[in-house]
Amino acid sequence: MGLQVGQVLRQAARFAPEAVAVVDLGHPGASRREIRYADLHRIACQMATLLARAGVAPGDRVALVAENSLEVAAAWFGVVYAGAAVVPLHLLSAAPELAQRFEHAGVKVVLHDAARTQLVQDAIARAQLKTQALALHALDSSAEPDARYPLDTSPSDTALVLYTSGTTGKAKGAAVSHASLMLHTVLLVQHALGLTDASRVLCALPLSHSYGCRLALLAPFYARARIVVMPRFDAQRALDILDSEQVTWLPVVPTMLTAFGQLTAARAAGSHLRWALCAGAPLSDETARRAEAVLGVEVRQGYGMTEATFSTMNAPPDARVLGSVGKPLWGIELRVVDEQGRDVPGGQSGQVIVRGHNVMTHYLFDAEATAETAPDGWVFSGDVGQLDSEGRLRIVDRIKDLIIRGGYNVYPSEVENALGAHPDVHDVAVLGRPDAFYGEEVVAVVVLREGARASAAELSAFAAERLSRTKVPREYVFVAQLPLGASGKIHKRTLREQLLTGQLAVERPSA
Repeated sequence: MGLQVGQVLRQAARFAPEAVAVVDLGHPGASRREIRYADLHRIACQMATLLARAGVAPGDRVALVAENSLEVAAAWFGVVYAGAAVVPLHLLSAAPELAQRFEHAGVKVVLHDAARTQLVQDAIARAQLKTQALALHALDSSAEPDARYPLDTSPSDTALVLYTSGTTGKAKGAAVSHASLMLHTVLLVQHALGLTDASRVLCALPLSHSYGCRLALLAPFYARARIVVMPRFDAQRALDILDSEQVTWLPVVPTMLTAFGQLTAARAAGSHLRWALCAGAPLSDETARRAEAVLGVEVRQGYGMTEATFSTMNAPPDARVLGSVGKPLWGIELRVVDEQGRDVPGGQSGQVIVRGHNVMTHYLFDAEATAETAPDGWVFSGDVGQLDSEGRLRIVDRIKDLIIRGGYNVYPSEVENALGAHPDVHDVAVLGRPDAFYGEEVVAVVVLREGARASAAELSAFAAERLSRTKVPREYVFVAQLPLGASGKIHKRTLREQLLTGQLAVERPSA
């Protein structure tokens, strides 16, 4: 069968049939469930059979709209066992957005959980194609799996289609081949993560996201490890689970670490947890330190994108360098270039471009966008980065988030890091607002810690001690919480729209 992603589960079921593959904790109050690799493989074959009966053929695309669960893990492999491609979609998507994705991908079947039955039905009604919905909780558990499954597929066949997180413009679905998924999974486990069959991984990241499906599902299964699934992240519950389930490795995004850092009690010494990996968005040093004080382990960073996932990682045994996302992984090339595509000197900022086995094959049905984003196999990330003298990468910001105030470049992440160090600040997002004089003005949207009362003037003075005058925000907005996307990233587009339409109350430091 060669390089086929279905081999990840098939081989685990063959060589470790009795090992526990998934512990499903469900929502608070639900019964704890677990399943062995042999049984998970059987259910995946069963799902492949049911998908074929629903008309799914090799090369088709099957959408997955469901919270993390044992059934989602089985469904993921059921789709690839049937020779189709998995199209995992964000759980926070509205019906029009889902309909757009269904249409663009030509989805044959949508697999969904009970909570999203109406949402999926509404989206299918909007879509201009015949798509069948199958509820994971209602599938025939007595169906006899067809002995043909898993089907044999080519390494170059598409196994996964991941839609970019942007919500404006034309939909772009990054197609990832079986070969890419398999090679990247193997190399992650062997050269970066160090997972073994004794590892236990907390799966709190949504499996609809590239980060979640690769590092909280495929990598642990390749290592024949155990994943502990929670459908929605809650910091206190996750902290308890780390100990009750003897979790050894924790993949997170910055917003999760922010939530951990708010907890008052730290974990007991002598835990099984070895280290945590953070990716998906910029991580401030202060957020990392606060979370580490609670978790009791180091937080390491990694870097990737939908089109070229996990290109770098600051993983043991390398020394951790705060602010760095590490060096390129084995077999991956990375450069930092100027607007003309020329390499910039070390320590200077430029756009990060990536080439290697982790790169998508193409954008689905969009040759023009593919050629623009990934000419000659190099993916242009849209991220601004710097390489140090040892080849470590530091992400400065997104090109599209760059604020140009009075001719000076202001990177929001730098301002966010400075304000995030204030003891009263729980979370912060910085963005630009059009300004007639300066071109753009720097605005900080701040969530204060419970009971804190820091003012705009106080925060401005604090920032002025750490930033040049051009970078200090002139306007502040105080909110109870920041809007988050399905992957846990702060949704700056929503904040920008609210700011420009006058939905947010702006405060200015007194002169």
